[in-house]
Parts: sequence; structure tokens; C-alpha cells
Amino acid sequence: MKKMDGTLHSDWKVIFDRHHAALAEELSSRLEAGLADAASRHDQALEDHRAQAAEELRQATEAARLEALEQGREQGREEAARAAAAEYELVLARAVEEERAQNAAKLEAVAAENADALVRTVEQERGQADDRVRLAREHARAEAFQSTQRITAEALNQVVRRLRNAPSEAAVLQLLSSGTTPWAPQAGVFQVEEERARSLVLRDIEIEGKVQFELSAAGAFQSTVETRDPVVAVASESEVSNLLAEALPVDSDGCTPMAYLFPVTVRQSVVAVLFATGKVVPAPLELLCEAAGMKLEMLTAPAMSPLKSPELVQIAAAAVPAAVESVRAAQSPRTWEDLSADDQKLHLQAQRVARVKVAELRLYHAEELRKGVFAGDIYTALQTGIDAARAEFLQTFLSKSPTMVDYLHLEILRSLAHDDDRLLGLGYPGPMV
Repeated sequence: MKKMDGTLHSDWKVIFDRHHAALAEELSSRLEAGLADAASRHDQALEDHRAQAAEELRQATEAARLEALEQGREQGREEAARAAAAEYELVLARAVEEERAQNAAKLEAVAAENADALVRTVEQERGQADDRVRLAREHARAEAFQSTQRITAEALNQVVRRLRNAPSEAAVLQLLSSGTTPWAPQAGVFQVEEERARSLVLRDIEIEGKVQFELSAAGAFQSTVETRDPVVAVASESEVSNLLAEALPVDSDGCTPMAYLFPVTVRQSVVAVLFATGKVVPAPLELLCEAAGMKLEMLTAPAMSPLKSPELVQIAAAAVPAAVESVRAAQSPRTWEDLSADDQKLHLQAQRVARVKVAELRLYHAEELRKGVFAGDIYTALQTGIDAARAEFLQTFLSKSPTMVDYLHLEILRSLAHDDDRLLGLGYPGPMV
């Protein structure tokens, strides 16, 4: 048993060894096969990895080459673009310069054309502006003239009303001095008696006491009395007397001032003289002297101052009916004494009205009168005023008496035309009788 057991044990050992050897051999072969397979796979993997790395390297190299090529192309494009840009800028600069030159030429042409148009426009606008300024100045002058006329008329009306209400000769002459203040800064009224002048009122003339002198010693006073017309002269001793000349200050230029003398006439005789100096406005002063003379005629007796000229002025008839002319020829007196008292009164009134109407024309239409004298056509310049005065004089006087003289025509000829009938113009209708 024991022998069998030992033998069995030996057999099993042999089997086991064999089996172990077979197993080891199998394991060894499998291990070798596995190692060979692993080595093969490793080699394959390494080869694959090497191939992949080579491919990646090739791809990277290709990519780098392509990138370098692209960069080169980009650089070329940039350089080409820069070159193209430079050439474009050069062409553009040339085009701009040419365009600028063309535009400059066009602008010069347009500027020259516009300059002419602008000059014409400016000249036209300047002419229009000058016209507007001239019209504005004329309007302002007209308004100022109208305002001055209105103020002058109001002042004159006030003085004339006061003269009309004056109770005495002394009051009339006193008002004549004070009422002329707006038109004469310095004035005086001198009474004329027996070839002598004596001061009655002196305003703003510094002389102590009364001033008396012979008319022959004062040429301007003597001329005023003799002609019964206003006189303007240098205020020298030979013209206004030594006392009066010494009392007058020299003007701003150091020259002797001018003297203005206006007669106050009563029935063709000068009874007083208004003396004025400084910045004198003559027309209102002459009108006031006429009004003062009319008032003095009313205050004095009719026989106080007879008409100096014994012969009435006879003027040839014009456009008068034959029947009226025959009556006038039969009834016309030759001397002042041949007139009735009513006719003498009417003649004196007609003379006063004629002087006042003509003085108003000189006062209110001084500029038109100046233009008419310059043009030698006073009638056209003052036609409205002259025609109105003629119509009134005809209605008031010429139609009332067959002995009436056209004193209005005589006063127009004397005061406006200075006894030169040519200045009246060809259109002047002439005397009404």
C-alpha cells in the first residue's frame, strides 16, 4: 500500500512535472508570442508614431512654407498696394492741382464777372441809398421848414395881434422892438423927424441915454428913409452913426457886424426905422414893420402925412372893357388932391394890403423866390400865391373904384423883381389895369 502510495505519488509527481513543464512551456511560448506580439505592436505603434510624426512634420513644414509664401505674397501685396497708393496719391495730387488750377481760373472769371455785377449792384444800391438819404433830408428839411413856418407864423400872429390892440404910437413902436426878438438878437427903433433920427427903444444895445444923429451922418438910415426900402449895410460909423457903431461888438471873426434897417411907413412917409444886427431874419422884420405902419396910420389923423408924390401912378389898361375904360378916362384924376376922401382912404388901404401880401410871399416862400430870381421866372415859382393875391386885390380894390391903381403889381415889381420886369418871367400876366 505504501509502495503503491509511493509509486502513485511518483506518478503524480511525474504527471505534475510534465504537466508543469508543459504548462511552463505553453506559458513560455505564450509569453514569447505575447512579447513578440507586444514587440510587434510596439514596433507598429512606433512606426505609426514615427509616420504620424513625419506626417505632422511634413504638414507643419508645408504649413510653414505656405505661411511664409502667404506672408511673402501679403508683403508683396502690401508693397504693391503701397506703390499703387503712392502712384494714386501722385495721380490724385496732379488731378487735384489741375482741378485747382481750373477752379482758380473759373473762380477768377466768375469773380471778374461777379465783381462787375457787384460794382453795378453796389453803385445801384449806393444810388438808391443816396436817393433815400436825399429824400429823407428833403423830408426833414420840409418838416423843419414847415415847423419853422408854423412857429414863425404863430409868433408873427401874436405880435400882430398885440400891435392891432396897441393903444398909442409909443406902444406900437415899443412892441415893434420887443416883438422882433425871435428874429433879431439886437434891435432898436428910431423915430425920424426933420432929417434926424432919435432912438426910442434899444434892445440889447448898450448905450447910455438916447441916441440922436443927423440922417446925413448915417448913410444907411438916410437911404432907408429916402427909398422907403429895407437896407443892409456894414455897421460902420458912416452908415449907422459913430455912437451906434461904437456900441456894437465885433462878430466872432473879428469883423464889423452887418446892420439891417427896415422903414416904418405911414402914408408914403418914413416915420420910424427898425435897426437890427446879429443873426437877423429879415422877412419877418419887414412884415412887422409893414403891420406897425398900418397900425400907425389908423392911430394918426389922415392929414398928418400927405402922399409925397403929387401925381398918381398911371398904368396903361390891359384887358379892360371899352365902356369901363371910357368912364375911367373921363373920371380919372391926375393928382392926389383930386381924389375924394373915400378914394384916398381906399388907395392907402390898397397900398398897405399890397405891401403886406408881397411881404408874406417873401416870408413864406423865400426859397421859391430865390429859385425864381435865379431862373428869371418869379411868376412861375410863386404862381399860386401871386394869382391868389391878384384875385383878392381885384375883388377888394380894383372893382370898387375906377381911380384905383394896381399897387399889387407895383409892389411885386419893386420888392420881388427889384424893378426889373424881366425877372417876373414871360408868363407873368402884367398889371390888371
